[in-house]
Amino acid sequence: MSGPAVPAEAVPPQASSLQLSVLGGVRASRDGDDLALGGPRPRALLAALVVAAGRPATEDLLIDAVWDSEPAPAAKQALHTYVARLRGVLEPGRSARGAATVLVRGSGGYTLALRPEQVDVWAMRELAARGATALAQRRPHEAVSVLDLALATGDGTPFGDLADRAFLAAEVAALTELRAGIREDRAAAALATGEDVTLLDDLAALTTEYPLRERAWELRARALYRAGRQADALAVLRTARDLLAEELGVDPGPGLAATERAVLAHDPELLRRAPAADAPAPAAGTTRRPLPVPSTALLGRDDDLVRLRAALDAHRLVTVVGPGGVGKTRVALALAADAGGPVWWAELADLAPGTSGALLAPVVAEAAGVLTAQGADQLAVALAGAPGLLVLDNCEHVLDAVAELLTTLLPACPGVRVVATSREPVDLPGEQLLELAPLSSAAAEQLFLDRASAAAPGAAPTGDDRARVAEVCARLDGLPLAVELAAARSRTLSVGEIADALDDRFSLLVGAGRGTPARHRSLEHTIALSVDDLGPADRRLFGALSVFTGGFDAAAAAAVAGVPVRDGLATLVAKSLVGVDTGAPGPRRFALLETLRAFGDTLLDDAARTAARTAHRRWVLDVVTEADAAWLGHDAARWFGRVRAEQPNVRAAFGAALADGGAAAVDDALRLAGAMGWYWYRFGRVAEGIGWATAALAAAGPDADPEAVGLAHFASGPLRYLAGDPAGAAADVAAGLERMDPARHPTKVARGLAFRAYLAAAADPAAAQALLGEALAVSRAAGDGPGESETLMAAGHLARLGGDTATALDVLRSAVAVARRAGHGFADGSSRWHLVKTLLDRGDPAALDEAESLVRFLGGEPDVTSWLVAVHTLAGALGQSGDGARGARLLGAVSAVGGEVGYRPEEMDPQDSERNVALVRAALGGSAERYATAFTEGVAGGRAAIAAVLDELGDGGTVATRVVGRSA
Repeated sequence: MSGPAVPAEAVPPQASSLQLSVLGGVRASRDGDDLALGGPRPRALLAALVVAAGRPATEDLLIDAVWDSEPAPAAKQALHTYVARLRGVLEPGRSARGAATVLVRGSGGYTLALRPEQVDVWAMRELAARGATALAQRRPHEAVSVLDLALATGDGTPFGDLADRAFLAAEVAALTELRAGIREDRAAAALATGEDVTLLDDLAALTTEYPLRERAWELRARALYRAGRQADALAVLRTARDLLAEELGVDPGPGLAATERAVLAHDPELLRRAPAADAPAPAAGTTRRPLPVPSTALLGRDDDLVRLRAALDAHRLVTVVGPGGVGKTRVALALAADAGGPVWWAELADLAPGTSGALLAPVVAEAAGVLTAQGADQLAVALAGAPGLLVLDNCEHVLDAVAELLTTLLPACPGVRVVATSREPVDLPGEQLLELAPLSSAAAEQLFLDRASAAAPGAAPTGDDRARVAEVCARLDGLPLAVELAAARSRTLSVGEIADALDDRFSLLVGAGRGTPARHRSLEHTIALSVDDLGPADRRLFGALSVFTGGFDAAAAAAVAGVPVRDGLATLVAKSLVGVDTGAPGPRRFALLETLRAFGDTLLDDAARTAARTAHRRWVLDVVTEADAAWLGHDAARWFGRVRAEQPNVRAAFGAALADGGAAAVDDALRLAGAMGWYWYRFGRVAEGIGWATAALAAAGPDADPEAVGLAHFASGPLRYLAGDPAGAAADVAAGLERMDPARHPTKVARGLAFRAYLAAAADPAAAQALLGEALAVSRAAGDGPGESETLMAAGHLARLGGDTATALDVLRSAVAVARRAGHGFADGSSRWHLVKTLLDRGDPAALDEAESLVRFLGGEPDVTSWLVAVHTLAGALGQSGDGARGARLLGAVSAVGGEVGYRPEEMDPQDSERNVALVRAALGGSAERYATAFTEGVAGGRAAIAAVLDELGDGGTVATRVVGRSA
């Protein structure tokens, strides 16, 4: 799967920036921006094309891939739809009739016309082959470089959540084998260049992951021997021998056996480095340590650098002094980096307090490249004729030794100038002090913003944030280290939260970043090392967080853990045990990788696990119950968004409650279903909602809380209506009303009565009218706008069914007005839908404008089912106005999008849906061919086809308020 040989000039501009990835999951991006591929089926289609690697993939092969060997009845037609959509994503600039440039179809099937470097696994295979060739031809430095590129193409499970599909089994195994081989080749090449100790962690991880790969054991033993650890090398070889015998019943192969003999014999070949003709030439004539290279820019120190250079021009010893964290080392580094002659940098921070001058001299000599000097006098002789700058960094804990050394060096080495950094002066004659002040306000604020952006790349400061940044920097006195530590908290706290926490600044400003050593490159090893290093409180917190699925915020973590979590979360984030999403507005959201969740769960005993799951379930129930009380009003959008973000936790809470099976847990599941009902309805989660509600009701015993049972029934009823089961819907709502007190749940009771009236309107108008009267009484007594608006909507529906369209229009307009005052978007949209259908009954041309306005309105609502049925009705209005082509396109698009979400308007509204189709067909003169052509275009376009029709109809701005304008 190395990819086709497509020349660069053959790839059009829009395709040249396209990148496809399957390592860790099937993804696509253009110019760094992720592209929306859709669900498992379109991603499986793309995966199959990647596996084909430029060879034509037949339709049969692709159908097997997309439907995982269980194709749908009309799979070929559906495949064409998926291909069209995928082309729309990969080739957005292609016209409807333009030739495909990326997903190309030839006589043998479909092909991806991309270069190897545009597909991660194609690039990996090509780089792996180049690296192996370089290694075989004794060019180890080139091999290391190329193989590093191969490993950098990506990692993670090949094809992600699709990896268990049958058509990918062989490819997943091959890619896993390929990556292991690349790691072995890279280790072999690195050994040939002289690496040894730095390879040990990687090789240990490799033998752990692939214990039966003899070459990995051989390379690990060689690296250990080269590092002077012969006994460990022999122990590794014995482990390999035992594993092979136990698992396969075989002796080691020739390579492993030869390595063991060589280690026992101290064979000098084990120490030989391969010829390195490709190695870069060393810097000429220097064995001095290179200067440390800062990873960030120095801010606000231009004037200080000018002062330091001037002081050094006039004095041979300048000591930069100031409080800890003021930035002394950074200023000295900037000076050294810009110096014209030799610079010798000696880092003294790691020396023990009280180190003598005699022990300090060899350290400084090594920094200066004078490896043979063992004392101050020898160092002075070596540097006597050498002009240069000596920087002694972090002197405060060895000042006596520094003074002793400089007392010898300065008189003997007239060309040497010294810069020392310290919290205190060295206190020698001729010393010039340069006191480093904190940063200016502007520089400190810029430092905070830069470091916060690095810690939280997705966070963009607002005007209010900048004011709080100024406050933070001022309260921290402009000290760079304090500002950087505060900014680093941006991963877990907003600027306002940081500012508010500064009263306890010494507990807040902790957790500076650390480098990542090689032994932490294995995720599993990193988890174990990090968790072992946690204190008891942080270990308990990490275990408790394992009950979350999909994410959580700090308030949720505190609710489950039962303790403050701010500092604990910061610790876990710093140790990469918890991830944080900084791109979303509002409080930071955290998440655990699945591997980390599993590891965290092992830290809990049975009692702690039960307690954590119960606390999690109660937290979820509290959130959803609060949302259920708010999402019929003006704040609905925010609460829908909040509950949408918590869907994985909601599902986990349901699962845990039903698995527990106790009376309290089942009652929680029933109430959770009752609170989630409206969310499921608005978002079209029909099957899921019915499934959870049914499971909760089935688990309820005779002693279950009647109100909780009623809430679950009430949630299930409207979902069954959407599923095309009006009888089941009526039974569920009736069961719910029997168990709910109007005084406690006036809105639910009023809406339930209105819903029953809606369902009974056609069969028993008198009963429906009575139910509506009861619903109006309940809602108006409680001042319940949402309940009243839904009741009026049902009354308008009843009038329409009775043939009184004039009354229906008046009542429906009243329903719209009440819904808008209450902020009840659903009743607003649903009442307008019934109004459009009434206008169609009357043959009123205004139906088209009203339908278009309705579709635009519902496009901003979360309820995909209402939007789809409105689009279906707009198709009928277009048909009535004579525009059958657009109407048929909309019907096709509704069919496609409805298939994605599991909803068909024809099942929920069969009579009027049939009329919509009939109007469209009539407008096309009854031509089945014209209807099929336009319908198919709509299927292929999906949501884009609906947007295109709306664009063609105009912006709709002049009709958005017509319904209310004609209200009674």
